Amino acid sequence: MDNLMTKHFDFDMLADHYGEQTALITRKGSFSYNELAARAHQKASRYHWVCQYVVIIGRQELSFVDEFLAIHYAGRVPIIVSEHILQYLDEILTNLNGNWQFIEEVRTRPQPAMANDLLFLGLTSGTTGIPKVYCRNWSSWRAGFLVCNQHFKLSDCKSMATPSPLATSLGLHTLLLSFFLGKVMYLKPKWSSIVLPQLALFAVPSFIEQKANEIAWKNISTLVMCGGCLHPSLPRKIQSQATKTNLFEMYGTSETSMISWQDLNKGKEVSCVGQLFDEVQLLHNTSSLIEVKSPYLFSGYLGKKHPKRVKTSDVGEFKYGKLFVYSRQSDVIDHGGNKIFPSEIEEQLLRVAEEAVVFGVPDRVYGEKIVALVVCKTSQTVFEQKAVQNLAKFKRPQEYIYVTQILSESNQKVSRRMLTQRYERGDFNGI
Repeated sequence: MDNLMTKHFDFDMLADHYGEQTALITRKGSFSYNELAARAHQKASRYHWVCQYVVIIGRQELSFVDEFLAIHYAGRVPIIVSEHILQYLDEILTNLNGNWQFIEEVRTRPQPAMANDLLFLGLTSGTTGIPKVYCRNWSSWRAGFLVCNQHFKLSDCKSMATPSPLATSLGLHTLLLSFFLGKVMYLKPKWSSIVLPQLALFAVPSFIEQKANEIAWKNISTLVMCGGCLHPSLPRKIQSQATKTNLFEMYGTSETSMISWQDLNKGKEVSCVGQLFDEVQLLHNTSSLIEVKSPYLFSGYLGKKHPKRVKTSDVGEFKYGKLFVYSRQSDVIDHGGNKIFPSEIEEQLLRVAEEAVVFGVPDRVYGEKIVALVVCKTSQTVFEQKAVQNLAKFKRPQEYIYVTQILSESNQKVSRRMLTQRYERGDFNGI
């Protein structure tokens, strides 16, 4: 792969290397690396973008791949967004001073070009507030691809897929990882009838929790779960159905990319996210937030300098040679002066329930009240007796809301912040 170790993203080099191998399978057909390059060059020649940055919607479609590659061929930088965020772009992209345009937008006045090595601009999920624009270069992801290939046994896989939208870091990372390794990327597959053998699936735990009984596990050789809280009960559930699938967990954020990993076939401890990836340094600070330095870091938020270290919003610690993540800082529940991690309550609830999410809501007496959203087949009385037996009284939910399904956001993650907002709006009244 030495000839693919370029500083800048160069799909032509990938096409030269992998040629007529299948690169992409969509509902419109299959396409080789050479065909994707030709399609993108043709599209780039039809457009005459005058701005440095071009906005595209990160859908799992052939058209997105065409557009992403075409923008690079034109010497521009793609800004990848979700459809629901379009109305806020003027505010979010203020720092670009108007030097951006939509992919179909026609402008006649050229904007100044600035030399950079950016792969794309992305938006954080916004689950803790207004989305931030982050910058990602090719070399940081390329370094991580080599490590993923090694630890996740991707050499044994022929194809890859993800249910995550390509506007998410996980979605786009999987697509470009597949291209870099010369795999077949499968867009929008029917999970119950996957026909490609030896497929590597990258997904958030909440998706697997909901779809585990529908997935054709016999063709999934590797599953990597990342992005969201992973309880030990889920790997056990998967192992009962997918006896030959390699199960892994990867922990990281849009800003840090990869931080740690573990082989879930060897077990999963509560809150443990495994050992650090190669060249990741965990830095000590005065807070309990995880802070790292590594070659996989992003290039900074838009308008800010390239960081040498990144402090996440996750509360955790390193012990026994492993990293433990307890909660996002914004999800910690302040109940009567006690700082409570939702995951420790969920772990007990999931011993009885099929699904459970715990969140805090403002309360005049306790500061925050503990609320549990639950999917459960047993009777409510039996559940509430059994589920909290091992919980201290101050950690027990004050309110249970029983639902048939716990809905996720557009990024397929469950947002506790959004659940709190829904609770305060009264969305759960009468359930």
